[in-house]
Amino acid sequence: MRKKRKRKKIPLYKKKSFWFFLFFILLAFITSYFLLFSPYFQTKETQVLGVQTISKEELLKNFKSNATISLNILGNNLTSESLFIPSQGKLSNLLETFPEIEDISVKKNYFTKKITVNIKEKTPICIWCSNDVCVLLDKKATFIKNHENEIGFIKINEYIDYENNLKSWSGETKQDFILTLFTIYKNNNEIKEFDIYADKFLGKYKNITFVFDPKENIDWQVQKMNVILKTLDSHVENLKYIDLRFGEQVIIK
Repeated sequence: MRKKRKRKKIPLYKKKSFWFFLFFILLAFITSYFLLFSPYFQTKETQVLGVQTISKEELLKNFKSNATISLNILGNNLTSESLFIPSQGKLSNLLETFPEIEDISVKKNYFTKKITVNIKEKTPICIWCSNDVCVLLDKKATFIKNHENEIGFIKINEYIDYENNLKSWSGETKQDFILTLFTIYKNNNEIKEFDIYADKFLGKYKNITFVFDPKENIDWQVQKMNVILKTLDSHVENLKYIDLRFGEQVIIK
């Protein structure tokens, strides 16, 4: 039998595929280097629009620090603020650093070499207090910042742990519950403060306390409250509390 000839192994550097691969790697490197470090693509101006309560200087500083690439190539330090640096990481960092931001977008003008950062801040809807710590929350019940001296919002005092207690039996999320309280406030804007307990919540009206049951229909309890206020008129000033929790009944003291 004839012995099969062994094929000679072709050296890697003699293969066309090797040189094509090397060519594309080199081309990708040159292109990336050109896009990142060429002076033609360096950002000339970055502006921030839409901020109201956030420090524009701090936000701009944070954005620029994440929009800069520094490399050391063969002992040479290279810094780039190229328009082609991806924005996703920068936006994520801004949202984490500034919880006041609801939405953020970046527009790049490659002709003027200008970046515009558009900010939409969260709108506070209430002051939520728990364990002597008060914070501003938006309509989604997400944190905005610690409460300082802001006014004009309903105040919610939590006397139990909401997540582990009230939520389990009320069937509502924190967001739902805040909107429920806001519904009461919109019906009577003199009820600006609420106290939350394990089986009820209280609405403070002048010197009276209204007692609500979040498990029951809130609209029905609000109707009863309105009827009582209209019926008693000025005599409500002599009352301590009005309990709206028991069906057709109303307990007044």
